[in-house]
Amino acid sequence: MANIKRFHPGVYIKETLEAMEMTAREFSARTGISERTLSAIINGNGDITFNIAYKLSLYFDNSANYWTNLQNQYNLYTYEIEKEKELEEEWNLIKGVKKYLLEGNYISAEDGKTEIICKCRQVVGVNSLLLLKKEDSFVCLKEQHTKNEADCFFQNFWIALALNEARKKDVNPFSKSLLISSLTEIRNMTIQNPTVFYPKLQKIFDNCGISFVLLPYLSKSNIYGATKWFSKDNVMLAISNRGEKADLFWFTLFHEISHVLMEHRRETLINMKGSEDEEADRMASEMLIPQKEWDKFTSCKIYTKESINEFAKEIGIHPCIVLGRLHKEKKVPYDRFNKIFNLQYQITNNKK
Repeated sequence: MANIKRFHPGVYIKETLEAMEMTAREFSARTGISERTLSAIINGNGDITFNIAYKLSLYFDNSANYWTNLQNQYNLYTYEIEKEKELEEEWNLIKGVKKYLLEGNYISAEDGKTEIICKCRQVVGVNSLLLLKKEDSFVCLKEQHTKNEADCFFQNFWIALALNEARKKDVNPFSKSLLISSLTEIRNMTIQNPTVFYPKLQKIFDNCGISFVLLPYLSKSNIYGATKWFSKDNVMLAISNRGEKADLFWFTLFHEISHVLMEHRRETLINMKGSEDEEADRMASEMLIPQKEWDKFTSCKIYTKESINEFAKEIGIHPCIVLGRLHKEKKVPYDRFNKIFNLQYQITNNKK
């Protein structure tokens, strides 16, 4: 009896009919259950509904609950088996983000398998991590470099985590005018230490109605940053600290600010190639280093430690950002001046 739930209730009907030497057609005629329905139940492919249970109870002189309980026990058993398989699939997915979760203190080394899965679901706010395998769950991947550039799960995981973090924040309604008026102050922060600028940056975004989230970079996600509108009054701006490079931090930040200013509200926008991202790139470059000033600086084609420092000081920006643009436009080799101007940040949300 302990294993009764392992069998579909149709097994008992089939065994009874065999013992009675009765065909399914005759049993159908005696009970009013169609042969088609009866065949599905006997073969384990159909459920015993309340209507069927009632007809069976009249014939076998027992209760309808007896048959519905058999069906419910079997359904629960098959459901648990299916969930066990899903848990294994989820666990295999978690293996790719376990280190990330540990480093972010979302889970602990002492947590068991089931506890880790549950915590991971809570962190990203989904009933099952398998939902994150769907291509368009949280991000739009239609304009990426190639379809194989980044795994959907890792991208969706990072975005879902960022969205959950963003929704915890209490910010004002979005104000485009306030954001525009704050751009100069934000740009001036490039020459400040993170311990100085980060709290002020967070406050500016709160006042502008932007839920700002900075998360560690997740390997295989290939996400630098993302924007997502919750409503007409609130938008998430999330960036990752990929490489912890200061120039990348600032360019990504202004790139995402550009998306906010252009109010691309339809989808979650991430750092993938497309017309919207190209436009955001242009805007970010212009806000950090105006094209007119850049053309003047690069016209001489003389790039030295002194000239880079002088130009950066002249326009009020950190020299690592100037070097970053020189590298991007391939005006100097990628390994040149790195030891001099390379600056790294180690900040994640309110952590330094």
